[in-house]
Amino acid sequence: MQIADLLARDGLPPRLRALVGIAVSIWRADWPAMQAWASAAKQREQVRADVEETLLQAVLFCGFPRVVSAFEQLAEIWPAAAPPTGGALPPADQVAAGRAVFAGIYGRNADAVDAMLRGFHADFHAFVHEVAYGRVLSRPHLTAKERELLAVGLLAAQDQLRQFAGHARGALHFGASMAELREVLVTALGAEPVADHWLARVR
Repeated sequence: MQIADLLARDGLPPRLRALVGIAVSIWRADWPAMQAWASAAKQREQVRADVEETLLQAVLFCGFPRVVSAFEQLAEIWPAAAPPTGGALPPADQVAAGRAVFAGIYGRNADAVDAMLRGFHADFHAFVHEVAYGRVLSRPHLTAKERELLAVGLLAAQDQLRQFAGHARGALHFGASMAELREVLVTALGAEPVADHWLARVR
């Protein structure tokens, strides 16, 4: 589907749909698509900080090299008046906020997921809690629901079923609807039958 057609669909605010499109384009290193989504957001007078936060979150899913390229692409079509700074919670609040997000995503499975991460490597466990959740996913500009919907789109695009299912349930825990999940998947995967196939794995 074309970007204009996707933005015209019901079921997901255009602002959030644009962010899903940007995030998935970063994963695919499809820079023309990323620029097109960002240009559409700019034309709709979306705030640039929405896109900046999406790029910062993409570090967790796409890695530093792609996000360096993404910031370069963004600067070409939507220059910032000055280099953006800030936006994270105060350092003293980050760990507790991150653990609250973690608990909100995984619910009754939080202890089991935490033990699994600890079993992989103690430093990996610390990185997930301190950086992924404490410094990134707890940033307040985007809501926990919005961040989980971004994660859903990225993980589906990456074909990461187990993590997709966990974050899809997390999105539901934070108030997303099945209709919103479906529209994120349509945006990320490009076809309704494929989106419905993934959505069936959440029910």
